[in-house]
Amino acid sequence: MGIFSTLIVAYLFLGGTGGGALVVLSLLEIANAPSIALRRWLLPSEFFARAWLACVVVLGLSVVCLLADVGRIDRAFLLFTSSAPSAIAFGAWSLAIVCALSGAFAAANAFGAWEIRARMAVPLGIFGVLAGVAVIAYTGVLLYGAPSVVAWQTPLVPVLFALSGISCGVALCLAMWAFVECRAPLMLPFVALSRADSAVVLLEAACLVGYTAWLFASPATAVAGEALVAGDFRWAFWLALVVCGLMVPLVMERALTFSNSRNQLLWIALFVLVGGLTLRCLVAGVSAFDATQTQSLANALALP
Repeated sequence: MGIFSTLIVAYLFLGGTGGGALVVLSLLEIANAPSIALRRWLLPSEFFARAWLACVVVLGLSVVCLLADVGRIDRAFLLFTSSAPSAIAFGAWSLAIVCALSGAFAAANAFGAWEIRARMAVPLGIFGVLAGVAVIAYTGVLLYGAPSVVAWQTPLVPVLFALSGISCGVALCLAMWAFVECRAPLMLPFVALSRADSAVVLLEAACLVGYTAWLFASPATAVAGEALVAGDFRWAFWLALVVCGLMVPLVMERALTFSNSRNQLLWIALFVLVGGLTLRCLVAGVSAFDATQTQSLANALALP
């Protein structure tokens, strides 16, 4: 997948999804805190137990992918002990913090520590939102900070990944909500959440259009843009990303009502997650068509 391994692309997707889920769940924990919650917005503990466990699993898998790519545990520890600040060290610390936060919430829900959970909902929820935003933004900043690939040198890449991470986090929550048996009379929060996700998807689509236009605006990146919309990646771009990842979720979320079944919630989640994974594969993959990575492309661009 361009200059990145499959493990790093998986890390970008899982880290973004887990970070997005942390943001969404932290906001829901704050909204359900005893001092804040409204009766119509109270969510059952069964949902939080399932969703926090899923968040922990996804973040844990992202750590596994990162460690597997590094290859040696001692190298991974250098990310935390290095005195020189770097984007990679920031990402490692952010990932460690969100894993600890999600683990704390998951443990509180799993062991029925309702009093402890009620006390930590607001302060740790606010911290969770900030840490989750840091993680989903970092997955795009990692690419943006790679000076060797011209096709990534735009703030649109971190913005795209951040919006996609939030959307994938909502999708993970919708998937867990589908397995809550008492969800039928409590759909109001998730109908509202799906509407918010529709707005995020629209922003993501606009950002994707802007990024594609930016690629075509320069001879140095036009080949990468061509690979996306009409070249080797065209089927993944149009079918998996544009249609399945953006258009289908928008339509299905607008149709979400109080009587929606488990299958509808799961389909929405599946399409959003497919789009999120495809986005990262494509953006990482365009590096293979970047003039700085392929000498033949550089020579072709130099021709009159």
